[in-house]
Amino acid sequence: MSGGVDSSVAAALLLEQGHDVFGITMKHYDNKLSGFDPGEGIEASILDAEAVAARLGIQYYVIDLQKDFQSIVEKNFITEYQAGRTPNPCTLCNPTIKWGKLLDRALELDADKIATGHFVRLLEKDGLYELHKGSDPVKDQSYMLWGLNQTQLRKTLFPVGNLTKKEIRKIANELKLPIHDKKDSQEICFIKGHYEDYLRKKIKFQFGDITLPDGKIIGKHRGLPLYTIGQRKGLNTPWSSPLYVLHKDSDNNILIVTEDLNDLKQESFCLKDLNWLAGALPEQDDTITVQIRYNSDPVPVRKFELQSDRMKVF
Repeated sequence: MSGGVDSSVAAALLLEQGHDVFGITMKHYDNKLSGFDPGEGIEASILDAEAVAARLGIQYYVIDLQKDFQSIVEKNFITEYQAGRTPNPCTLCNPTIKWGKLLDRALELDADKIATGHFVRLLEKDGLYELHKGSDPVKDQSYMLWGLNQTQLRKTLFPVGNLTKKEIRKIANELKLPIHDKKDSQEICFIKGHYEDYLRKKIKFQFGDITLPDGKIIGKHRGLPLYTIGQRKGLNTPWSSPLYVLHKDSDNNILIVTEDLNDLKQESFCLKDLNWLAGALPEQDDTITVQIRYNSDPVPVRKFELQSDRMKVF
């Protein structure tokens, strides 16, 4: 239970279905160290989840996973930025912390399964579990759970996957849950404010030149790790037309930008850390799409090449 409306309604629905339910919140970061004031951040989440559990009449536990989260998720978050990549901490936290350490603790408390408020659907075919998109296309979170395995999926329920956000809010209001009108979280959960402030405490940045593809210097960047390929906002470089991050030249500490979106197009690229959730590898005649970030649209794959632990898509 995150203290939000989705996981709260998930717990309520399971109760209505006759399940024996208890709530768990993982305390995965320290409020003060993350810059939150007392009563904000994880402390607020715990208080909200506790209030919902009391309203539903279920037992409630707080599990301290700060050390695990810091050593796995936060460490990777910093390392990836240092390497010039833009990580998504949720996609690492889910298989290692939520469905790793937290699932283990839930099973120790005699749970048979865990349930979350994720907008995804789980289908079972011939003993294998398939992860499908949630019914609400705007809120679908299947992208965030790509790293889960069959053992983890087998131990999971997704009670709100067939609902829309509007329907969930309606249920929360009808049940008079204390968080029925709570806003959805949009930021990185363990960072207050902009992630740049957090990273500046962890990484030493070096300012450098911003150039066009022809080498013309048009401004200064604040540190290469703070930029993402394709980024348009936040360049703070006056120009007559929109500029997009094209390349990060780490050897020379230069940020290369372009006015032409076509410069960003790629005919192919490689995928690593592959995870075949449903077991079988894809065939060439299968319909495959690739999604490069959370809110981007899936793009059809024309063909692919499997290369040991990698996949090249075209």
